[in-house]
Amino acid sequence: MTTTTHTAERYPVRTDRSTRAKMRDGVELGMVIVRPDGPGRFPAIMSYNPYRTLTAVKSDYSETDYNHRWDGPSWFAERGYAVVYFDVRGTGNSGGSTQEVYAPQERRDAYDMVEWLAQQPWCDGNVGMWGMSYGGVVQWQVGVQNPPHLKTLVVGSSNDTVYDDWVYPGGSLRPYMFDTFSPMMTANNFAPPDPEVVGDQWAAMWQERLDKNEPWGIGWLTHALDDEFYTSQSLQPDYSRVKVPTMLWSGWADCYPTPILRAFANISVPKRAFVGPWNHNWPEMAVPGPRIDFRSEMLRWYDRWLKGIDNGVTDEPPLNLYVRTWTEPQELMQMTDVGNWQTEMEWTPARINPVTMYLADGRKLAAQTDAAHAQDSYAYDPTVGVTSGIYWGGGVLPWAMPLDQRGDEIKSLTFTTAPFERDIELTGEPRAVLYVSSTAESGYFHVKISDVAPDGTSKWLTDGGLLTSHRTSHTNPEPMVAGQVCELQIRLKFVAYMLPGGHSLRFSVASADLQNAWPCASPAVHTLHRGAGFPSRVVLPLAPVDAPKLPPPALKPSPHCEPTESDFGGSSHKITRDLVNDTVTVELERISGFMPNSNAARPAFGESLVNREARSRYTVSRKDPARTYLSAEHICTITRPEGEIRIEANESLASDAQMFRFQSRVDIRVGGKTHFTKSWRVARPRLLD
Repeated sequence: MTTTTHTAERYPVRTDRSTRAKMRDGVELGMVIVRPDGPGRFPAIMSYNPYRTLTAVKSDYSETDYNHRWDGPSWFAERGYAVVYFDVRGTGNSGGSTQEVYAPQERRDAYDMVEWLAQQPWCDGNVGMWGMSYGGVVQWQVGVQNPPHLKTLVVGSSNDTVYDDWVYPGGSLRPYMFDTFSPMMTANNFAPPDPEVVGDQWAAMWQERLDKNEPWGIGWLTHALDDEFYTSQSLQPDYSRVKVPTMLWSGWADCYPTPILRAFANISVPKRAFVGPWNHNWPEMAVPGPRIDFRSEMLRWYDRWLKGIDNGVTDEPPLNLYVRTWTEPQELMQMTDVGNWQTEMEWTPARINPVTMYLADGRKLAAQTDAAHAQDSYAYDPTVGVTSGIYWGGGVLPWAMPLDQRGDEIKSLTFTTAPFERDIELTGEPRAVLYVSSTAESGYFHVKISDVAPDGTSKWLTDGGLLTSHRTSHTNPEPMVAGQVCELQIRLKFVAYMLPGGHSLRFSVASADLQNAWPCASPAVHTLHRGAGFPSRVVLPLAPVDAPKLPPPALKPSPHCEPTESDFGGSSHKITRDLVNDTVTVELERISGFMPNSNAARPAFGESLVNREARSRYTVSRKDPARTYLSAEHICTITRPEGEIRIEANESLASDAQMFRFQSRVDIRVGGKTHFTKSWRVARPRLLD
């Protein structure tokens, strides 16, 4: 094995947007290949998604404006790697059709693409992957298939269980799936390919999509339980299926630090992980900062596992963790978070000591349970959760951040510790055990931990929720029996936080999370039991501030210029209360894209300028929570020299006491004239949700 520290040689770069790979059934996948322009064979790095990104990939990179999605391929090609992005079949510049997310055929395509790459004359047979979000989940799906030439993964900001982490957390349908993601993907998947890329096939490929594609939201609604639809897409529960070295990353302002750390803890391969303060973005561009030069960390990883360079990366502590501390909560995402990087040997760190705190009289969190049985009852209010924000931003960055939690705490049961005398670290997986009864067959219990400052300000740290009907499994819902006490075990999201001395921890219990969980159908009175016989409690992963720690990591700052608030325009997040009808409405809007007549805003290749408008309106009734209604639109306008193509997806999801009903409609206009219209309707009964 060569002993050196990094890839030293630099290569000129060539970009190929015309090569297509034929799959087993004859469907051709479109791709962009950015590779060294010189003799020899090189390792390949593969990534794919359905987001129509191929024309945005650059042939050269910028340092000060470095965006890893578009600049990363040329940066790595210059250092001796062939980077290949391809589009999922039925999307972007690939042929075929798509009817569901992560379809079985899509997963077979990815296996075949690894092996196809390994056989190319410019590839040395070593193939790695990178990607985040969709591009992270699919790496697990490729990894568990173990194609012979796959040598390593770099999995960013993604789930390891599609049902519980993404679509139905705690068994409750996530509004984000229908206010943002489903209409966006419907518009994306009915848009045409790029003529400059696919040539004369353009019209036939688009027609096949119009004839055969279906909205992905149909699958999410009709699969309400954790059945094979989701388990076939997920890494859980058998982490041993991953056989190749894996590097992982996510951020605390994102929705995926928990599954990333959970996967890190459970895979048994050479591994490394980074969890920063970041949102759903690559570490070079994410907010809040501090940003890091993550491309250099990936280069070291790939040099080790794709080139065989003994650079010492496996000798370092494998986990790099950003531990946050107190800052004032605000509605606008802060540009830099306060905290410190730490290195760890494992998750959860060995210095952490789980401390059990009981829900006690006087609304206290206490070290011992009360001697007598006590109970607290409250009426279910489906609008609690205004201050929690949208977990992951819901497409409206930088808004929808958690606010001062007191607005929701007055509608919740709260239990608070005495102020801590000195700083204490809360790092790990909090767990709650509640004993509850209800007047309804099913309810949703949402718990939250907050940092309470001396002035009373309450800052969200972590939360979790669970449908009572899913208390034993996500596959066989069980009704509650009126008056019968049941045990709920609720896992909260992972956390890494330094609580300042003089602050307290507050544990809140409610039965709604307005912006993140679809309301339960039945009005109800829920009762929390505690004390003798019913020791409702929360387990806090704590460590004193002076517990021994490893040296902090030496991370280089991002090459990207520092962010400012002006970087985040074109979005809005509004919550209004109708006092007459007793409803609360959440409205989201996001406008983005390339601006005509602006060379700086043009894509790296081709003539298509794509603009997007996304809006949604989600209304919850306090009088009748079963009747919840969400409508959303996503308009994708493609401006080309020969004219304009406008793809409009309008979708709605409505519930009543008996049913969920989903509608989707696609309207396409070419040059201002109607070109295509199609509608879908699907319904399913409520399953104790």
